[in-house]
Amino acid sequence: MYNPPANRVDDVAMIHELIDQARFAHVISHAGDTFTSSGLPLLLDRSAGELGVLRGHFARANDQWMGLDGASVLALFPLTDGYVTPSRYPSKAEHHRVVPTWNYEVVHAHGTVRIHDDPEWVRQLVSNLTDHHEAARHDLDVAPRWAVTDAPPDFIDKQLRAIVGIEIEITRLDGKRKLSQNRSDADRLEVIVGHAASPAERDRALAEAMREVL
Repeated sequence: MYNPPANRVDDVAMIHELIDQARFAHVISHAGDTFTSSGLPLLLDRSAGELGVLRGHFARANDQWMGLDGASVLALFPLTDGYVTPSRYPSKAEHHRVVPTWNYEVVHAHGTVRIHDDPEWVRQLVSNLTDHHEAARHDLDVAPRWAVTDAPPDFIDKQLRAIVGIEIEITRLDGKRKLSQNRSDADRLEVIVGHAASPAERDRALAEAMREVL
């Protein structure tokens, strides 16, 4: 990934935090002359391995998992992103030498795969994933927290047979936050103001990310 020093995130703890924020990754693998990608929610275990371990599951019918045991993959975690107009820059009024850009945050986690075709391993993984995401919900006052044990055991057993576990031991982490660090403070602040006032949630999220790197 092209990653200039101004945008690069070197702190592993911060990259882990970005992974936790993203929660969802595109797992990309390569076989022969073909690339394959699947979108998977992945749970980060910071305490395992040197850089952490990611755990999730494939649908059994998704043949990407076949042959992945021991292979290298890329888990790409997209975060906030959005268009930035130069019309908001105060510097535009000074010299007009400005152009549009696209701000974004992303994490690339490279790692080695271990496949778990084991119902009990997958059951624990699904329980952990569910508990993690249910705990982060913002509507728990309206709808109670759901747990795997809420469903009939025979139903869950059938669902577990339809999925296969994946564990990715991270071997390299690349974090990038391209958030107008190359602009003046005045230009950046005006972009933040504009995005914070947007009715679009993704624009407001981008404004918050930009505040974090001011």
